[in-house]
Amino acid sequence: MSSIKFLDNVLQGKNTKSSYFLTIVGTVIGGSVASILFIVLFMLVYVFSSGNFMFQSQIDMLELNPFLTLIFVGLTYGIYALLFYLCIRFIHKKNFMSLINIGKNLKWKRIIKGAALWTGIMTAVTLVSLIFQGGEVIFNFNLSSFLILVVLSVLVFPLQASFEEIFFRGYLMQGFSLISKKPVVPLVLTALIFGCIHFYNGSSLIISISIVISAMILGLMLGIIVLGENGLETAMGVHIANNMFVAVILNSSDSGLGNLPSLITAQNTDPYSGIPLLILMAVTLLLIIFWNDKNAFSRIFRS
Repeated sequence: MSSIKFLDNVLQGKNTKSSYFLTIVGTVIGGSVASILFIVLFMLVYVFSSGNFMFQSQIDMLELNPFLTLIFVGLTYGIYALLFYLCIRFIHKKNFMSLINIGKNLKWKRIIKGAALWTGIMTAVTLVSLIFQGGEVIFNFNLSSFLILVVLSVLVFPLQASFEEIFFRGYLMQGFSLISKKPVVPLVLTALIFGCIHFYNGSSLIISISIVISAMILGLMLGIIVLGENGLETAMGVHIANNMFVAVILNSSDSGLGNLPSLITAQNTDPYSGIPLLILMAVTLLLIIFWNDKNAFSRIFRS
């Protein structure tokens, strides 16, 4: 038994090496292949229906469409989520809610709380940075483009962020607890993996490394929240708010979605300058959440 009840949920269902292998391969590889096939099919249909058979120019034009990119992201994560759910139910034979909390129902108030707190912190830091640090930024506002971006973000990022939380902070974190009963071990391992999968989000090696470091910091923060609260909901809210804020309010031209029509686009910024601010933001959020439950930290870091 672990000192964290949420990690003990792993004892439910079937937890063989083959069940983990089939679930991870079926979800990640199967989902990726299915989404790539769909995207290729879509592009072929688009090219042939347009009557313009200059394939490369047509494909390049599609790749420059930021809204289409968001739609493809939503489609890909929808396929991931469906395959993952089927694997959990029929390979692991688990109750899907066991990956989310130690109860029977989703705690919506915690999702809202996490989203509100992180949005407030990001807004405050952004305003302070713009006022005192300046930097090269572009302010964009086109009502029609902004409304489309908001609608797509509301549809895509809750699905994408929730899946990542359930997969990393739920499934993998509980799985790693079978290897070590020290909660800090699955916490660190999932944060490292979470950071590494974001490597290709950058437009260059330097940008990619900075994104990996930032994602690891976020992964540690989210993991601590999950272990401290014995549930994913607050972390899901934080993750959803983070991705929506970055897409809709403050984006970077060097990111994987740098061509989104966000309200503010940062240009040519030092990729590592935001890491100290991110650490400060993470510490602030953890202090707010666990101010009245300081024993949560001892439960996480005790042997």
